[in-house]
Amino acid sequence: MHSCITPKDARVLKKNTKEWRDAPAVLEAYSDSPFSASFLTLRKNNKFERVSSGIIQSFHAGSWTINQDTIKLSYVDSKHTIVEKQYVLIDRKTSTLIFEGDSIPEYMRLKIMLNDL
Repeated sequence: MHSCITPKDARVLKKNTKEWRDAPAVLEAYSDSPFSASFLTLRKNNKFERVSSGIIQSFHAGSWTINQDTIKLSYVDSKHTIVEKQYVLIDRKTSTLIFEGDSIPEYMRLKIMLNDL
């Protein structure tokens, strides 16, 4: 990520959550298009990061819980205050993640690469 593109809060959040990324991944998913890529990593310590690269660059992090095939993401800001909650459905037939409120086509969903949940 380039610091001139990434908002300051995202840079601070990335720095403030560095130790979270020491935990092994239990789920990794990605999607890509000609102009960008998006990655979601859920970790064993119940923390996650969501990164976009390409034209639109972003870094988000927070904590997660799971109930059957529904993952609840609680996004935090650089002060670790919850700023947003989002539900994600695991579609085991297509091995993809469907984000609540997403109306994107199936082929643009995040594809699961690792699932140890």
